[in-house]
Amino acid sequence: MKTISIQQFCTHYNISESFVDSLINYELIEFVELETTKHIQIEDIDTIERLMRMHYDLNVNFEGLDIINNLIHQINSLQEELSILKNKIDFYE
Repeated sequence: MKTISIQQFCTHYNISESFVDSLINYELIEFVELETTKHIQIEDIDTIERLMRMHYDLNVNFEGLDIINNLIHQINSLQEELSILKNKIDFYE
């Protein structure tokens, strides 16, 4: 599991640490505490970038980000289920 400190991430993307802290508070991302500093997983960066664009470019508040993020997870889950069911149908045809 590779991580990056929140401070390094915020410096790189030129955003405030409070934005990432809010994402953590709304449970949109998880953090790992290493040596008394908060870190985020590298695999979560795509999600954070998507949330940043929605928040800063589209002015979506954190409640809206939570709703959108949940809907995206539901859509992905349904797409996976649909793919599995299509494979089963193809197998029996």
